[in-house]
Amino acid sequence: MINKIWVVISGKKSIRTQLIWAIFLSFIVTTFVISLFPNTVTSLILFIAIFIFCFIILTRPIVRSIWQVANGLMVIASGDLNYRLSVSRQDELGIVSQNVNHMAQQLQEQVERERHLEISRMDLITSVSHDLRTPLTSIIGYLDLLKKQAFQDDEEEARYINNAFNKTQQLKQLIDDLFEYTRLSHGDVQLNFQEVDFHSLIEQMVSEFEPVAREQGITLIQELSPDPIIMRMDVEQMVRAIDNLLMNATKFSLLPGEVKISLVTGEKYVQLSIENQGQPITKEQEELLFQRFYRMEPKQSDMYMPSGYGLGLSIARNIVELHGARIWLDHQQGKYRFCIEMKRTMHTSAEQQEE
Repeated sequence: MINKIWVVISGKKSIRTQLIWAIFLSFIVTTFVISLFPNTVTSLILFIAIFIFCFIILTRPIVRSIWQVANGLMVIASGDLNYRLSVSRQDELGIVSQNVNHMAQQLQEQVERERHLEISRMDLITSVSHDLRTPLTSIIGYLDLLKKQAFQDDEEEARYINNAFNKTQQLKQLIDDLFEYTRLSHGDVQLNFQEVDFHSLIEQMVSEFEPVAREQGITLIQELSPDPIIMRMDVEQMVRAIDNLLMNATKFSLLPGEVKISLVTGEKYVQLSIENQGQPITKEQEELLFQRFYRMEPKQSDMYMPSGYGLGLSIARNIVELHGARIWLDHQQGKYRFCIEMKRTMHTSAEQQEE
């Protein structure tokens, strides 16, 4: 308590108090000095001179701190965002110094974010240019062969046409994925929420995906709760996100393999998980999996299922986050488990009766 009172009286945290003390002490010193001399005509001038001198000496630390703040602002304004002011005072000037340092930190972080965004934009342009050029070059090559009739028989001609068509489908898929990713990442999308039985939706998706998985040597295993799960979501967008996860699990599973789809319900959350066994990856690779244009080559042949363009998981993450949900990966020694956890927004009539 005594320390707090002393801090207030001494003016360590208030410039006003320090100025009052400077005026008071200057007056005391000046009065004492004048009392040593007899009254003369110059006493008033001497009093003013001594008072001003004492006041300047006593307020010099304040003025020096103000100049330090002013110079620091000029250094920061000139572009040196690494510069920081010394925060040695506890008064208003100390608070100003802290705020200036905070401002410099925020500006530095903003510049770093803009730099990363610029690098990201350049990487995006480079990746898109490369991925567009690859199938386009193949299409031009096949069309050039067909134009020159550089084929031996009708079977080879049909193969050229089929290959060119497949490349156009890849090109279309890349453009569609890129457009969708751009819309989702910039928030330029309006979700069309509607009530849907999430359990039935997953069952339907798995049954439709089963022939594709079987063709790749993958067996789909369902572990779904038997009861309906009424949720509010954008069905089209959520189907795309889950389909991307299923496609990813099928591509990177060891053959022959299994992909397990589990749907677990709780009082407040619904969790969908998709598990598969594949080649182990490093922690660094795990952190990059949801980044755009990051891709790993599947172990099996991509004759029926190309490796993709590294946008599937990014799109899935954006869709899930737009729903206010979260998505993550659990990985241990090649066992992959992608999870989507959503808040329960609706309950079935049976559950409501039980409550």
